[in-house]
Amino acid sequence: MEFSAPAAGSVLKPAEIEGHLLVVEPTEYIEKMATQMGDSDAVRCTVHDITDKTTHEEVLWFSTVLVGSLRSRVGQKVLGVMSKGVAKPGQTAPWILQDASSVPEAVAAAKEYMASVPTQPAAAGPDELAAALSKLGATPIDEPGF
Repeated sequence: MEFSAPAAGSVLKPAEIEGHLLVVEPTEYIEKMATQMGDSDAVRCTVHDITDKTTHEEVLWFSTVLVGSLRSRVGQKVLGVMSKGVAKPGQTAPWILQDASSVPEAVAAAKEYMASVPTQPAAAGPDELAAALSKLGATPIDEPGF
């Protein structure tokens, strides 16, 4: 059995990866997350930077357009290039993922990098977790005694 260390959140600003080819794996959509600037929708994701050949885990993105484009893709892999969209009058240009899923070179590069990234085993469900705790003589958290 292999164990993984807990993931540390990564700070990955879209400006740092502008123009980079990315595979983004949204893992969670968070509605109205409390921040210093007030409540904001966010998406938590793993970002595989194909350009730099690095992976960033537990990235939180708050950009409205990015969140909107990724929230319905939780559990999927999105291939795109980090770009700036068109600014509305008086506003800054939003960060967007420009679709790269139909660009053969981008798809090939992404597949090559993703084949080199270790995959995480599927998370244990409640029954498997309870069985493992029982074997260890531990009491599950939701039972009396905790």
